[in-house]
Amino acid sequence: MPRIRADDYDAKQRAILDNAAALFAAVGYPNAKMLEIAKVCGATKSMLYHYFATKDDLLFALLSEHLERLIADADDVLDAAGPAEGRFTRFVELYVRKSAESRQRHVSAMNDAKFLPAPLQARIHDLEAQVVARVAALLRPLKPGLGDDLYKPYALLLLGMLNWTDYWYDPAGRIPPDDLRDRISGLFLAGFLAAAPG
Repeated sequence: MPRIRADDYDAKQRAILDNAAALFAAVGYPNAKMLEIAKVCGATKSMLYHYFATKDDLLFALLSEHLERLIADADDVLDAAGPAEGRFTRFVELYVRKSAESRQRHVSAMNDAKFLPAPLQARIHDLEAQVVARVAALLRPLKPGLGDDLYKPYALLLLGMLNWTDYWYDPAGRIPPDDLRDRISGLFLAGFLAAAPG
């Protein structure tokens, strides 16, 4: 299967992926049937099969498109001018916003990749590794000389904090998204910048 980049999906395909993610969150990936997916998408089963030959293809597209967008956002932040701390805060802001917009995609990314066949899982893991590598690259200029083997664990700690907000954070609740961004950034940076060199 050729690699499909996030920009290759049209609005109809993205709507299918969003509706499928909502269904997976509600009933669990193993329990969702293609007929049910078509129904929640307001589509016929044949139209759904036109875009995605199998349920695994649909899940792979959902996860890979989501991760490709995270990678593109991270690349934009890494390429931006300005101080390292400003770029870091911008990345956290983009991640929090994407979480608010695509919560079910985040949850599906954490819960459902294990149901894919091994070759597709490997491709998802490769995209996840690319996200981690970019976050590590974002952290390096914040604290140069920390030790090459430590940037990846810190990147994973940050991503873990960001990912788990999907399970409890309500953008319409007491903490607005900008406040959450500042709290996550401040909490993480306070510990990271105080870390002893490797």
